[in-house]
Amino acid sequence: MRSSDLASRAGITVRTLRHYHQIGLLAEPARSSNGYRDYDTHALVRVLRIRRLAALGFSLPQIAAILDGNDPPSDAVFDALDTEYAAQIEHLTRQRELLAHLRRYGAFPDLPPEIAAFHSVLRDSGLPAGAAATDRDHTLLLMHLIGPEGKDYLTSIYELLSRPDRASAVAAALTAWASLDGESTSDEIMHLADELIDLFLPVIAELAALTTGLADFPMARERIFQQHTTNYLTPAQQTVLDKVRAGLAHSADVAQRRPQHDAEGQQ
Repeated sequence: MRSSDLASRAGITVRTLRHYHQIGLLAEPARSSNGYRDYDTHALVRVLRIRRLAALGFSLPQIAAILDGNDPPSDAVFDALDTEYAAQIEHLTRQRELLAHLRRYGAFPDLPPEIAAFHSVLRDSGLPAGAAATDRDHTLLLMHLIGPEGKDYLTSIYELLSRPDRASAVAAALTAWASLDGESTSDEIMHLADELIDLFLPVIAELAALTTGLADFPMARERIFQQHTTNYLTPAQQTVLDKVRAGLAHSADVAQRRPQHDAEGQQ
């Protein structure tokens, strides 16, 4: 048999057959008078054995040892292969559960799964598709930058924002935010900034316990996120963001000073 005949009968490609020769699993056959490789049925059987062992997951060194040995593989070899398959099954099971989770909430598959349920609530509460897409981009980047240690914190923020008594107001505010443009008036900007501050203050208060022990956001990562955010913002949106940051910082400063003031008043 020529190379093409053997490959066809064994269900492989000629390229794979040549690879077997290169790695030493299959010896070079004699060549016919015209220079072509001339295989016999023994070569076909060996290739079928190689295919069978490879399909079972044995490594190339293990395949070579089995082909040339007189004994079956040891229990340790089977145990290692079984452990590897068990890990693959566990991984695939988690992947299936993840797909089911995303499907359940109609979530985009590129959205962090921890956020899927809460993002779905905000969408169902009236968040426009464009605003939802922008928020999804921000969340994906922030989840990556904040790292595993901050994942639960960010998830808690979404959980609090999507609470039934808050989701509609959050969706309305984000909708107003998405519509800000060059024609937005200063009154609209100030009103929205105040509205966002009122929305976020109780969320921050409820998150206070979670901030303990949370590492500061590394400066380099913060710059990346700020640069990404700035690329999305209109001047009006940037103004609102600046006012919200200033308002939240002021409220935090007032809250920090209040216990000290109360203590001084009791003296």
